[in-house]
Amino acid sequence: MRSPRRGAMEREVVVEHVELIPGMPDDVAVDCLARVPHGSHRAMRRVCRGWRSAASAPAFASARAEAGASEDLVFLLQFGNPAAGEGPKDGDAPANSPAYGVAVYNVSTGEWRRERAPPVPMFAQCAAVGTRLAVLGGWDPQTFEPVADVHVLDTATGVWRRGAPMRSARSFFACAEAGGKIYVAGGHDKHKNALKTAEAYDAVVDAWDPLPDMSEERDECDGMATVAGDRFLAVSGYRTARQGGFERDAEWFDPAARAWRRLDRVRAPPSAAHVVVRGRVWCIEGAAVMEWLGERRGWREVGPSPPGLKAGTARAVCVGGGERVIVTGAIDDTDGNGSSGRHALWVFDVKTKNWTVVRPPPEFAGFAFSVASVRV
Repeated sequence: MRSPRRGAMEREVVVEHVELIPGMPDDVAVDCLARVPHGSHRAMRRVCRGWRSAASAPAFASARAEAGASEDLVFLLQFGNPAAGEGPKDGDAPANSPAYGVAVYNVSTGEWRRERAPPVPMFAQCAAVGTRLAVLGGWDPQTFEPVADVHVLDTATGVWRRGAPMRSARSFFACAEAGGKIYVAGGHDKHKNALKTAEAYDAVVDAWDPLPDMSEERDECDGMATVAGDRFLAVSGYRTARQGGFERDAEWFDPAARAWRRLDRVRAPPSAAHVVVRGRVWCIEGAAVMEWLGERRGWREVGPSPPGLKAGTARAVCVGGGERVIVTGAIDDTDGNGSSGRHALWVFDVKTKNWTVVRPPPEFAGFAFSVASVRV
């Protein structure tokens, strides 16, 4: 008598391989799918399981890069533009778009769209690690108190999930990706007390690592990665007792020693926007773009400032592996050209040192509080 297990083995069904595209080798089919514009990926995944599996595989990003089809996306946590009247008209946006939400600018195609996201706290911040975008902290829109909420978007699949909350509710904090983790530091609590606490988020395992405190409280500080992209830098900010008195120093976290190190002679927000370009800290302020060469050598000019940018309103992010810098901010209306309240983007070509002004559609011309970039 045959055992039940042996009978089951004999009845195993051989699953026949289904070609991604009939009559075409799978590697060629993947190359074809890799060339589909990112804006059509959601529809592409709905075609069949094979296409969804291929587009979700880690190697798909490499296939897009090899095909020259990679696209640079800039995510903006942005307030609505009252001058736009009705909500966004693009097909991806609901009619009742929130006052503060996620806008997406495709640097490669010039397209704008509104991301379908969970409710975003006011003044939440964003940072990207790999193809994941994290939206962190901010204010509860009802109580105006800081929250610890975290939401993570997988830009490769378009799926949002709730992440592990920060250990401390905070707003107006330094935030950036460094060494594969997202760091947050400083900001203030619900009593408007400046914070010196810090923590690091691993988006892969969805867990926070509490870090040692910084040496100083730093409210409204800037965050960035520097050196080889593996160190987090918290720039400027002010202490509770010195509301609005921005310091001109910074602290960077040494992950090997698990300790903070101080840096001096650093420009101070809100007049400056800081961004790291190919391992160098850039400061966009005043009449020029400046590069920091270290405490001994100080700053040097690397290019002109964005033409028509209103001082004190800039946010900046690097895209394309350091090929371009994207700056968002208010349009200077000192000449009365009717642009009051409108915001724009400025694209800086690092090689040519030239700026290109991008004027978004009215529904995307509101103030962007935080920006991050992802290559897909």
